[in-house]
Amino acid sequence: MTSRDAWLFVAMATLLLAGCASAQNTVAQDRTWSAYQVCQAKTGSNMVIQRVDPDGRWHGRCSDHCTRETEFNSCMSEEIRAYLEKLALRHRATTDATVVSTSQGRNSITAPIVKPEWRVGSEWAYQSESPSGRGTFVWRLDRVEDLANEPHYVIRAGSREIFYRVADRGFTKETLNGRTVREVSPTAAQISVTFPLRVGLLWDMKYSETRPTEQRTNNIERRCLAEKEESVTVPAGTFTTIRIDCWNSRTGAWTSTAWYSPEVTHIVKEESALRTGGRESRELLMFRLK
Repeated sequence: MTSRDAWLFVAMATLLLAGCASAQNTVAQDRTWSAYQVCQAKTGSNMVIQRVDPDGRWHGRCSDHCTRETEFNSCMSEEIRAYLEKLALRHRATTDATVVSTSQGRNSITAPIVKPEWRVGSEWAYQSESPSGRGTFVWRLDRVEDLANEPHYVIRAGSREIFYRVADRGFTKETLNGRTVREVSPTAAQISVTFPLRVGLLWDMKYSETRPTEQRTNNIERRCLAEKEESVTVPAGTFTTIRIDCWNSRTGAWTSTAWYSPEVTHIVKEESALRTGGRESRELLMFRLK
């Protein structure tokens, strides 16, 4: 990968930077530039990053034979991968995610929450935890695309794309490296948050979920209730939310609880039951709305 002439190296940078992100960059770009400063000083490499794409991919070259290239590339990967995990650990050391009464939170939700318009470039970063371990991931609204003659938001998370119908935020399908790994029928019947959202709102979902790569189809029936208003603290901060509880319509078993924030226009915390047993959770680390 080295050359005496200018050359191009591209690497994925999938994690985000909080706080001091500049207005003209995405948080993914800011995170990559920050990693570059660290790794250039740490390794002494003569690699020069010339451009960083909105999703964090960087393009660099050396004016002559690259020095300490392997160390530099490893450093960049580690800095990018570990940043959100380090941030999450710092937050966990000072406060656990907790739910408190609305009176201790910020502002009360005084009217039904209308469906917000997501804008391309908006980003949400989460930490996740399940019996298999902890991790972090970033959702970025990449584009709006027609699917079956319906406009859909397309969320990118690395090589994964998730399609939500613009009209009602209903989930349609999910792809990995361009291959469909999950889809529902009827289209967009899976709606995790219904708008206008208000305490006491009750809705039902009934659909078939197909996972082609696993050769598996499940018939799913869920009932969800916007249970109450709560203030929830997660690493990204404290938010006034509406708590949504869902359960299996046929068995009555609990399936998930989510906390939706109108400020974030998304879920800030979620817990759900795993098909194999146990629970998984995710909490908001940071976000940027366009």
